[in-house]
Amino acid sequence: MRPITRQAARKHARSAGVFLLAALALSPAAAEPTLEEKAGQLLIISAGADTSARAVKAARAGLGGVQLQWGSYSLEETRKLTERLQAAAAESGEKTPLFIAVDYEGGSVYVPTTLGLLELPTNMMLGAAGDENGTATLFYLAGKELRRAGINMAFGPVLDVNTNPKNPIIGIRSLGSDPVKTARLGTAILNGFKASGVIAVAKHFPGHGAAEKDSHKTLPEISLSTADLHATHLLPFRAAAAAGVPAIMTAHIRYPALDKDNPATLSRAVLAGLLKIEMGYRGLVVTDSLDMRAITLRMSVPRAAAAALKAGADILLIGTGDPRAAAREIARQVRAGEINETRLNDAYYRVLEAKRAAGLFGPPETPSPFDKAYLEITGSLSRQAATLVRDAGLIPLPKDKKIAIIIFSPQRFAGNALSLYRVLRESGYQASQYFFDIGVSGAELRKLTAAAAEADILVLGSFQWTGVQNASQRDAINILVNYGKPAVLLSLMNPYDIAAYPGASTVLALYGMTAPSMAAAGEILTGQLAPAGTLPVELPN
Repeated sequence: MRPITRQAARKHARSAGVFLLAALALSPAAAEPTLEEKAGQLLIISAGADTSARAVKAARAGLGGVQLQWGSYSLEETRKLTERLQAAAAESGEKTPLFIAVDYEGGSVYVPTTLGLLELPTNMMLGAAGDENGTATLFYLAGKELRRAGINMAFGPVLDVNTNPKNPIIGIRSLGSDPVKTARLGTAILNGFKASGVIAVAKHFPGHGAAEKDSHKTLPEISLSTADLHATHLLPFRAAAAAGVPAIMTAHIRYPALDKDNPATLSRAVLAGLLKIEMGYRGLVVTDSLDMRAITLRMSVPRAAAAALKAGADILLIGTGDPRAAAREIARQVRAGEINETRLNDAYYRVLEAKRAAGLFGPPETPSPFDKAYLEITGSLSRQAATLVRDAGLIPLPKDKKIAIIIFSPQRFAGNALSLYRVLRESGYQASQYFFDIGVSGAELRKLTAAAAEADILVLGSFQWTGVQNASQRDAINILVNYGKPAVLLSLMNPYDIAAYPGASTVLALYGMTAPSMAAAGEILTGQLAPAGTLPVELPN
């Protein structure tokens, strides 16, 4: 890491002190809160409709925020849940409103009909479209959608530059492998969220894109030089900081070039040194969830919360952890002199100021519907993103041939798959559609080969989240690709799966199995739309 000068450190300390003194007047509490109460305001727990009682109880005790877990319930039910949570927070001693957050980034952490929200394109789809204005418009509307549901914080955009095709957890969550394009589109997302009044949390600092392991399961290590980190992975975060991003989320990854002992979330060198002092970032620093295995393999959630605060984090996501235990541990360490009380105060008043800046102390926003505009922009971006990766002259498909559409994906995407079939049928094509899970049984393999035998042309959909390819899906598609009939391969999600099908001569990448993207595929196959997207990542040979 670049050396931190004493002058820079003193400047940062002075600015933090000025902020702290100014923010003291902003506290909504009449009396100075206790250490435990201050610590409680830094904590965000996760909860869903089935665990809301726990979250309501914690809100009444002075919790800082709640991260909503995905669940299949309506927008009205989500709104009722957020109103119930905010009502409980109003009954707390400080009467401080909650951050109510959600992972809202498209891709592998979002599926149809969750929380009643409209379906969001994947980041990689946006990278393929490359439309800054359209992206900003989309996230303005997406932010208004969140506010309509009572959600005021979004854990996104993902600014990780996906340089590793085998990355097991980022993949289509990334805007691509080009740091400049990632910075440009990431800033567009931030601007959209800002205009909507939603607090955006850019993630995962200082970059998760080169990882080969999943931090939910273990502690990854990225052994890049500081020069490589600055040239590629830090560039989008610098752009976000310059654009005034209100919050940045940390990565549970060890970067030996920055800190040989600690993951970024627990590293003072990374958070206080690199992010706050060297990069001059003045917004909130938010941890990724501290109940992930990358952290709990080292220490308990309460100890991790204290360690992250000490390192420079301001908001501590503890997932399913106990907020009372975490607040007590932070207070204990402050009293014992292990954490400077100024660090706790700085984080506490930053949180209060962020809530005030986001209008959380004011009256709730009156919800208004805008679904038509949202669907129009998602449809436009989906059409711009679709990329013809290989072309054997098969598109547009001939109308006088029988076409078998064979889609592999989880069952919950079956409704979206019908959008492709509908376009072909309404365009006068002799099309039949078959839907299989990505785990293909022997009986299903016989069924799909029988369907292929009756068709003249095959349209095959491959579904892959990240760098790990399902073996039975891969084998089944390769059998069909080499069946002796013309075939179009649709890469439905992660384009890295294209390398698994070297025999596919016509390949269309969609970057997300949304209803608009499947409709766009149908329009391309029928000649109504020319594919205009560009690959946002480099594919392995």
